[in-house]
Amino acid sequence: MSSQLLDALKQYTPPANVVILGTTYTVLSVALSGLFSLIIVLWGWGCRTPKSPKTHDPRSARYRAIRRKHFPPPYPNGWFHVCNAADVAGGNIHSISALGLDLVAFRGQKTKEVAILKAHCPHLGAHLGEGGEVIGDSVRCPFHGWEIDGTGSCTKIPYSKMQSIPSKCKTDTYACREIMGAIWMWFDAEGRDPLWELDEYKDVQEKGMTLRVVKQNTFYQHIAEMCENSADPYHFQTLHAPLPIPGFSKVVGCQHRITQKYPDKVSDAGQMHKCHFTERMYDLELLGGWRSPGISLRGNVPLSARILDSILTTVCFEGPGNISFSISTPIGEMRMFMTNLPLEPFKQHVENHWFAPWYFPTFLVRIFATLSAHALEQDRQVWENKVYRKQMNLVGGDGPFPAFRRYWAGHYSESSEDVGKDPLDW
Repeated sequence: MSSQLLDALKQYTPPANVVILGTTYTVLSVALSGLFSLIIVLWGWGCRTPKSPKTHDPRSARYRAIRRKHFPPPYPNGWFHVCNAADVAGGNIHSISALGLDLVAFRGQKTKEVAILKAHCPHLGAHLGEGGEVIGDSVRCPFHGWEIDGTGSCTKIPYSKMQSIPSKCKTDTYACREIMGAIWMWFDAEGRDPLWELDEYKDVQEKGMTLRVVKQNTFYQHIAEMCENSADPYHFQTLHAPLPIPGFSKVVGCQHRITQKYPDKVSDAGQMHKCHFTERMYDLELLGGWRSPGISLRGNVPLSARILDSILTTVCFEGPGNISFSISTPIGEMRMFMTNLPLEPFKQHVENHWFAPWYFPTFLVRIFATLSAHALEQDRQVWENKVYRKQMNLVGGDGPFPAFRRYWAGHYSESSEDVGKDPLDW
């Protein structure tokens, strides 16, 4: 009986409506299961603790207030690279906001000389660089047509019937120098004439070097930071230990040898605005760095010591805003002039102008310029976030920071603390 029942069941074919109902039930079960799973995923049974937002902001008003409390005044006395010859070409008036001042630079059409004036017309305060026009050797104000020459004097008032223009109708001017396509302005908190002249560029002209590479950048830091690096040899073994080439910084380390010399009143009379510094990349280490030794290039690769020793960087800090580099290589010398212009107390416009002799390949200059730019970036995070310790906690092995601080203090005068300072926020 049981065998007959089994055979009957095997031969049984359910009606079509039963098959459809079963299939529908299966599909509905799968859909409901999927929907339930989705609800669980979306609703969630729990979560991981998230990362908190980074609340440190070095450009916040609060943090700027902390930094400005101890840093030296933001605008030291000296020569500053404020623009380039290209900025005043073709009758252009170049507007400048730096050193706590608003200025305009222009080139006289007759004298061909560059002049720098306070930006606002002595009449009613219109900005001479915004809509103004160069007429002869003067700037014509866009508001009422007053014309101001390179000495700051008003030479024409188009609607006035006065026989002579009052002497009070004038504005302040600033001494400037045009050197190798760049324009420098003398800034002094006391309003004094230049106390010294730029001269580190002279050998570049004598050797007939030409401009090859220009790089521009902005750093949110005090102007003292780059120069104070000269007094800190050990940071070259930490921040600058990784080779400054993308892709190699984690596998190749560098060892540096540093020297520095700060001026003294006896042997460096007349040159107190200069200090000197040398840097040599003594060795490269594969899979090494400041935290652990690696495989020395100098000790394991023939002729590497001779090549490394043939590359020397000699640096001269000429005043607070100019750094002159001489890079000696096996095939010749390159020169680089790095300039710092304080746009704000903690904002610097930095330009690097690279020069080389005619026979020096430009692609090599570009390589060195790129390495230099990456090396500068290694300092950025520290520079843009640090505070200034007037009372330093120095230990054995630190660099000659006191000598540097004495040198840097020489760039200030009695009124430096007040120049360009906003009583609410600078």
